[in-house]
Amino acid sequence: MSNKLKNIYTNAFDNIIKKHIRAKANTIFVLAGITPYIYVENFKDSITDQATFDKEGNLDLFTPTWFGSVFPKLMAATTYQILSHQQYASINEYLNEDFFKDRIVVVYDNLRSLYPISKGEYIEKADANGTEKRPEGMPVYQAEQLKVGEHYFYSLKHFNDGLNKVPLFSIKKELISAGVSSSKAYVLDVISDPYGIDVLVNECIEEEFFAKKVYVKVSGKSVLNKTLTNTLEELNHLFARFGGGIFVQREEAIQKDYAPSEESVALLKQYWGEKAEFRDIQVYENPELGNEIIPVSQGLLVDTIIKEYKNGCEGIQPRDIFITAPTGAGKSLIFQLPAFYAASQGDVTIVVSPLKALMTDQVEGLHNERHYDKVEFINSDLTLIDRDRIIDGCKRGDVDILYLSPELLLSYDIHYFIGERKLGLLIVDEAHLITTWGRDFRVDYWFLGNHINKMRKYNDYMFPLVALTATAVYGGVNDMVFDSINSLNMHDPHKFIGNVRRDNIEFVIDTHDDYSTGRYDQNKETETVNIIKGIHDLDMKAIVYAPYTRHINRLKDKCDEIEEGMVVSFHGGMEADEQKFAYQAFKNNHCKVMIATKAFGMGVDIPDIQVVYHHAPSGLLPDYIQEIGRAARKKEIQGFAALTFSKADLRYSKQLFGISSLKTYQLKEVLCKIIRCFNSNGKKRNMLVAANDFAYIFDSADEVDQKVATALMMIEKDYLNKTRFNVLIARPKKLFTKVYARTNQVGMDRLLEKYGECFKEITRVSGTYHTLELNLDDIWAKHFSDKSFPQLKSEFYKQKFLSEEGIELTPQIMVTINIDRPYNDVLSEVRGALDAVKTSFAQLGSKHSFFTQNEFEEELVQRMDAKYNIKKIASFMLSTYSGYMKTTERALEGDSFLQMRRHGTTMQYQVFSTNYQAKFTQLMRIFAKLFDGKEFQSADRFLSINDIPLMNHIRLGALLEIMELGSFETTGGDEPKIFLRLNDPRRIERDSKNDSYKNSILESVKNRHKVSCDLFEHFFTNYFSNEKRWDLVEDFFLGMSNDDLFEKYPGKIVNHIDILEYLRNNKSVTPECTVVGAKVNSHQERLFLPRKQEFYNRDNLLTIGHQTKKVKRWLIDDPIALHKTIVENEIVIEADDFKVLSNKLRLEHFTYYRDYLRLNILIEFPGYENLVKASVPYKDQPVKFYKWWRRHKDSVTLNLKEKVELYLTVDKQSPTALVKADKELIKK
Repeated sequence: MSNKLKNIYTNAFDNIIKKHIRAKANTIFVLAGITPYIYVENFKDSITDQATFDKEGNLDLFTPTWFGSVFPKLMAATTYQILSHQQYASINEYLNEDFFKDRIVVVYDNLRSLYPISKGEYIEKADANGTEKRPEGMPVYQAEQLKVGEHYFYSLKHFNDGLNKVPLFSIKKELISAGVSSSKAYVLDVISDPYGIDVLVNECIEEEFFAKKVYVKVSGKSVLNKTLTNTLEELNHLFARFGGGIFVQREEAIQKDYAPSEESVALLKQYWGEKAEFRDIQVYENPELGNEIIPVSQGLLVDTIIKEYKNGCEGIQPRDIFITAPTGAGKSLIFQLPAFYAASQGDVTIVVSPLKALMTDQVEGLHNERHYDKVEFINSDLTLIDRDRIIDGCKRGDVDILYLSPELLLSYDIHYFIGERKLGLLIVDEAHLITTWGRDFRVDYWFLGNHINKMRKYNDYMFPLVALTATAVYGGVNDMVFDSINSLNMHDPHKFIGNVRRDNIEFVIDTHDDYSTGRYDQNKETETVNIIKGIHDLDMKAIVYAPYTRHINRLKDKCDEIEEGMVVSFHGGMEADEQKFAYQAFKNNHCKVMIATKAFGMGVDIPDIQVVYHHAPSGLLPDYIQEIGRAARKKEIQGFAALTFSKADLRYSKQLFGISSLKTYQLKEVLCKIIRCFNSNGKKRNMLVAANDFAYIFDSADEVDQKVATALMMIEKDYLNKTRFNVLIARPKKLFTKVYARTNQVGMDRLLEKYGECFKEITRVSGTYHTLELNLDDIWAKHFSDKSFPQLKSEFYKQKFLSEEGIELTPQIMVTINIDRPYNDVLSEVRGALDAVKTSFAQLGSKHSFFTQNEFEEELVQRMDAKYNIKKIASFMLSTYSGYMKTTERALEGDSFLQMRRHGTTMQYQVFSTNYQAKFTQLMRIFAKLFDGKEFQSADRFLSINDIPLMNHIRLGALLEIMELGSFETTGGDEPKIFLRLNDPRRIERDSKNDSYKNSILESVKNRHKVSCDLFEHFFTNYFSNEKRWDLVEDFFLGMSNDDLFEKYPGKIVNHIDILEYLRNNKSVTPECTVVGAKVNSHQERLFLPRKQEFYNRDNLLTIGHQTKKVKRWLIDDPIALHKTIVENEIVIEADDFKVLSNKLRLEHFTYYRDYLRLNILIEFPGYENLVKASVPYKDQPVKFYKWWRRHKDSVTLNLKEKVELYLTVDKQSPTALVKADKELIKK
């Protein structure tokens, strides 16, 4: 290391010492990552133990004897002491970490979090299954070891957050923009390379050269986290002292007027035909700077992928490629041609695709349309014989393009699929599924980035990763592009961002108040059925999207009552043959209306859809725009995005937004569960846990594996953001195949005879039953390879497996319950808690009404010791003992005694029976049977799947965990397993006990969802012209903030339109448009478009939508459309005509008239002789106005802002006047 750098390190440390010893003379300074870079001789008198100060050892070096010599010195010291990180970490193995807390100052190198080790010291490697287990023998001060490129590093174990931590470098220098001076310049990718800064700093230290000019690739629209920004500015200051610097390099513009290479053109003609030509895709020239659109040849994208593939072949790190292109832009061609090229060089392309139907369609298309036979897909439906045939073909070179689901790719090492062949390209289709805040978020996609890193790390693969999606928000608070790039760990990707506008799709949105009478669902269904019938009568082709399968079934049933065969339906729960029939019937126009969930969409190639109607939106704006984009894929077709909207429709967006349903306390409880597993597994840092063991933490057992995996990944990513190292690593393992079963003596004998090598006996009960452990994977491979594995597992869990051979197998689960204290102590506490719950249910049941979780918690607080977590206990009781009322009979689902229902976005409950007394007695009996009179504090039971005893054992175990009296785990079920690696269990334990624990990922997601819901409501509630609405959509997708969107598009008019009438008048749009008494061509039509701030007399022609009429005719035919046009374009018409228009709106279209005027509407108000504007009493007499308005809501419309201001004022002046529902709006 250069003397100059050593001086900088030493002086910085010396200044820190001087500052801190003024306050405490015997401060203990712990050097984290700095030890080799200071002049040790300057501090030799203060180093507690010089002999081991710079040693990289484990507890064989830092022995108890060593500790016995160092500890007294620290205790007796009256002057400051210096320890290395290694020494202090070892001391903590013998002492409580907080022992010297008041004296410790940790001085850390804040420019990096990775430190070099030699290849010989590197002991961390993946096992045969590709699992990165924490190896035995890793020094206690090392959190983890990493191989980055050809370099080896370790990260330091973190200490208690309560310790005083001081960064060595604190002076910053702001980054400035600069152009890259040459192709050999050092370009640092901080967005997608988590270790880029660490590698750079270590490289500079090793080379003793800090005079580098480094160019950091950042996007002006990608929000860098604060820690990363600080590090770059601190590093810039250090570089500047040596004559170097860090400069911001902005995104490069896309190449215009590109001529595709002869190579790509030849491939296109070979597979698409001699007449085929590359089409242009409309993309943003530079989405950083504006919305300028340029046409770009598909050939540019194809050539870019092929160029990066060639770079990889030549040993040059290839850049990845991220593409957004709207439906119909030919995304498949863009990656299939490079795949053909890679195949010609002998390499494999893997395509990760989320849907089986999508895989099947693309593979069949390549077989039938492109006559390309070396492509196959693998999914869970295949038999072992077919799967092995395809995998063997891939390894031999008979298959060059392989389609896989994300979960299948995650479950195996890459060599399982391709053997010793080289991976040329990896394609991730529908990449928006990785976005953490999207409705369709798939946690499997979130794990892909880590898996891809591992593929590159352990196999020295140099392949480009290509991610494609139809739509994604570019930067800003609603960002999806950089979120996806970051999650996939993409390397310095080329970005092609397609035009989001679809000018041949017109928004037709009718907004109304919430239904005043009857149930929401019934009114909504009637409304949608009427729209469907109208579309059918107009002979238009339409997709009707609905949030849930139950909506689809009800809508189809009602439509069938009107006319059998009027509609077909499609959802994920249908059999594959039913889905195929519905798809073909719709595609071929045998039935022109399809009712579907979002399952019908991705990859759908139907060009002539005219209408996309939403029963209710189920996502947010990105989802909505992607779904309406399935209309009018033929440019000459006019498409319509239709919706009848009320604010109550947003309930589905909120319900279906899965990740935001996670709560901070649930993540904290996951941390608690991890630590309990760690302690009960002998403090092993590598663990395999069942997802179902975490089920009690969540509000329902639906998709518990998805919830657990999501929670763990959020915890992992949050730690990485905060500490820059992996405190926790979580990886899904879905293919565990060891199961438990019970059989009788006859079954045992027959199993031994035929399948003896595939199972072993565990226990035998009373000479009657045998409990066995079976390896289903072995049985499948050796005896049933003609079946698919899921089919075999399904037969086992349905108790049909081997039944034809006279072998009865009853699937079992092993439940292990541990208690942390003597039985009688635990018994007393559990009994007390259940008594408090029983009394609370009795009190709530006596009211014969529904209650919320908050109200249940209020009851428990009065009866339960404050040491327990009331919220957890309440959530557990409500989720485990509640069910929906069955529609066909007066009974609840399962063995519930609480009826549950959803009221808006809030769950409500009602005590349906007093059966809770019997339920809780059962729990106490099980507890006694397990532990009463026993010396041990751990018990195992094998219990039949889906039986009440199993459920009750799990309930008991969960309750013990929640009350912190014990723990439980289950093994042997069909649920997926999760591999956990704990690099810093103490940190996890501290956070599990920290009442102020926050997860930055969850907080960010929740904030995004809230502001996105606000924007969604604004988008549908307010009227905008079609052009303005697409402007808003475009600005949103280019990263404009919500505040700026609200300001730019304020919306002054509420949408009111007769959807069917509008479709009737505009469905057959041609280059000609209708004018009363005349025909005009499209050029003339543009002449009559509304002009800003112009005066129009009653005989002037005016084009609105696709029709051109005189103003006087618009007054008669469509006064609402005329008024909207006047307001939007600030048009002036004759005074008499305006009076007529106002009267027609007031008398014939009062809802629109009222919603437009809002507080400017004239009303009769007590105390005023004449009509008065509503704004007057609103401001002058807010309490009186509030009470009047509660009785006359149909007379005055208030927007959200006006309501909030009114409620706040009333709450201040007369709190008792404000009703409960309105208090909730202002969080009172």
